[in-house]
Amino acid sequence: MTVNPPTKEEIDALFKQLKAKNSENRICFDCGSKNPTWSSVTYGVYLCMDCSAVHRGMGVHISFVRSTVLDSWSWDQLRTMKVGGNANAAAFWRQNGAGQMLSGGSAGDAKSKYTKRAAQQYKPHLAELAEQDLLKSSDKRVHV
Repeated sequence: MTVNPPTKEEIDALFKQLKAKNSENRICFDCGSKNPTWSSVTYGVYLCMDCSAVHRGMGVHISFVRSTVLDSWSWDQLRTMKVGGNANAAAFWRQNGAGQMLSGGSAGDAKSKYTKRAAQQYKPHLAELAEQDLLKSSDKRVHV
């Protein structure tokens, strides 16, 4: 079954729902700034513009960054944001001994945060959650 890519309207509506559903998605995962408009698809977290620049500087092999407002998204990328989110990522980091990495810091701190063991373990965990969510979807689209 071929599914058309999400429209701009569907992308906007989904991000609006995800931010309304979880207040932690309304702040930057890295620095706590309000109303982030970027995200790391790799980790399913929301970022402010300044922190997104830090992520871009780390390279796509560490963190793939997209604008939640300007860029187009695939259904798989949107699903990662649905099952991820700032609260889920923070909980995973804490459960895996990296809670101290969650407070804001410098660019060097960010690179360290996303190359630590907990971050590397979170990527396959997030992929598994996305796969489970896909199996629940009758039309391969993302529903909140």
